[in-house]
Amino acid sequence: MSTKNLHFYLDFEYGPDGDATLLKHLNNGINPNERFGEFSETLLHVAARRYRTNACKILVQHGAEINAKTKGGKTAYAHCIRRGFDDLARALNSLGAHTDLNDADEFAVAVTHGQLDKAKTMLASNPDLARTGNPEEDRLLADVAGRFPTEPVILLIQAGANLDAPALDDGTPLHQTAWFGQPQNARLLIDAGASLNIFDKVHESAPIGWVSHGSRYSGDAENRQEVYVQLARMLLEAGCDLHYPDEPDSTNYFERIYKDATPAVREVLDKYRPSS
Repeated sequence: MSTKNLHFYLDFEYGPDGDATLLKHLNNGINPNERFGEFSETLLHVAARRYRTNACKILVQHGAEINAKTKGGKTAYAHCIRRGFDDLARALNSLGAHTDLNDADEFAVAVTHGQLDKAKTMLASNPDLARTGNPEEDRLLADVAGRFPTEPVILLIQAGANLDAPALDDGTPLHQTAWFGQPQNARLLIDAGASLNIFDKVHESAPIGWVSHGSRYSGDAENRQEVYVQLARMLLEAGCDLHYPDEPDSTNYFERIYKDATPAVREVLDKYRPSS
């Protein structure tokens, strides 16, 4: 496996045998500091933003530069603390990671750690913190939309955050609400004007597709079917498309997401089945 392929594996395919596979390739001479992707990430950056604690420790032990920065100026420590991965951030710090953060990172920490009064004070001094133009910072809304209650989402929307900036698996904030089952945040985003029909580059799917997939595979989805039904109705009532962008007369996309969905979500999709 090349370093480039190991980047992909660490990002998208890291399963129960991931640590052993990573260790095997590092012992076979893979350079942990080789960079790939639009953000010029090392393996440690990928492991940190994916919250892979053991992988981070293995990489540092095998020569990963712990304070290396991405194209957007993010260290592995910054990736963790921005997302609320505090235990991993502490582990990296104990291994030698610097804890220096810029203002946008400090703002993200305040938002993800529920320190919203502090975040508002920071915005009052620097209104651009919610939308800096740095993709590694502007992903904050997507990072919180799928994992947090409404208050951080409301704050960022009101502060002018980019409603369509991608994050996990190239999904926009609305994609994240769809996968993680957050209908309240989805409602806020739709009402604010978030795009319904952006197709991510990883799974080639719009938010409605992430609802279908999430209804079956997202954590504890089997016990939360009602939120995926609610999300499907919300997106469809808002007018989301059920075609691939380059196949406006085909039902291929609908059939794909229909097959992926649970029976409860299929009942909703049935009412919007496009004619062939």
